[in-house]
Amino acid sequence: MERTEKLSRYMNEHHDEFTALLEEAVILESPTQGEKNDLAACRDFFSNLFAKIGFDRTVVPSEDARYGDHLLMEYGTGENQVLFVGHYDTVYPKGSFEPLWKIDGRKAFGPGVLDMKGGDIQVYMACKACIDLGLLPQDSRIVFFLSSDEETGSLSSQRHYEYHAKRSKAAFVMESAKGDYIGGAKIGRFGRGVYSFFAHGTQAHSGLEPSRAESGLRELAKQAVRLEDLTFYDKNNETLTVACTCLESGNAIWPTVPGDGKLTIDVRYSSEQLANTYDAFFKNLTSFNPKVRVETKGGINKPPFDKENIGNKALYKRAIEVAARLGIELKGEVVMGGSDGNFTSAVGCPTLDGLGMTGDFVHNPKEYINLDCVPPRGAMVAELALRTLEG
Repeated sequence: MERTEKLSRYMNEHHDEFTALLEEAVILESPTQGEKNDLAACRDFFSNLFAKIGFDRTVVPSEDARYGDHLLMEYGTGENQVLFVGHYDTVYPKGSFEPLWKIDGRKAFGPGVLDMKGGDIQVYMACKACIDLGLLPQDSRIVFFLSSDEETGSLSSQRHYEYHAKRSKAAFVMESAKGDYIGGAKIGRFGRGVYSFFAHGTQAHSGLEPSRAESGLRELAKQAVRLEDLTFYDKNNETLTVACTCLESGNAIWPTVPGDGKLTIDVRYSSEQLANTYDAFFKNLTSFNPKVRVETKGGINKPPFDKENIGNKALYKRAIEVAARLGIELKGEVVMGGSDGNFTSAVGCPTLDGLGMTGDFVHNPKEYINLDCVPPRGAMVAELALRTLEG
């Protein structure tokens, strides 16, 4: 029997196991900045799960008190290493879902089921299949780094991903595919920058002497329009988006024109050159009102994940071949949202993203996955890892 057929049969035979494990993971709510006991319970669930198939596990401190600790899981001691990329934090405050877990037809619903606990459990199933079927090459090593702070930018986990990526033949990012298509994958991502602009002006009474104010609120409101107007799409094959995400200034109950304020923007860019050009612009932003000083903090958060990178293209080509053996037509897309794959790709590790669940409504109470897509995609991930370890 061909190896892909063995993997496919294994995944189908163990589909109920996948579903039961995912239910356990989803019920363990783990908001990024949630209660430490809740985060530890979810982390320990994954640690105990992977221990059952022989993985060594190490709790890695997050170095940031706002988040839970990360989890490093390793199998084998060979020179040929692959890296699985995941995270167990979710965006929803505890108690946002009622019920926490629901199956309706062939869809499963719950907090983080798509982003990305389904992908995390898929790593377990793919590794378990390879181990149970005795398929792993002798000189191989599997690393799965599961972080706790991806949803807020991976500030504490970034260096760990980069460290392991530099030592790996490939990184498989188990974030969700885009939409319901069974052959979805992500072959590139935009880079991201986050900037906050602080206005320092002069406040004044809003009734008695508003003309004496040098309004930080007015300054930042004008800057918000100016900055969002920088957005362009497909201009000389480049795209830049600027979105204002928060404006803080003054107090509604005070009769005061505020002198100070803070404006935060989220920037997405399609190339490193574009990132550097606008990074310099944002850091030297000039004020409309010369009597209001504008200070910039922040910078580039994620480098672009370049689909034209030679290593990324070669890995995608291999994935297309593997998927075809399983009757799947793989279709890669470039998306504007970032992931930890941006980091692994930037340090030179061939990276393929979106290998997790199919479904829809990421970061939305309607979030769901397609259960029927799980076995064939699980077999695809397992076979892709095996071919990479062998090659």
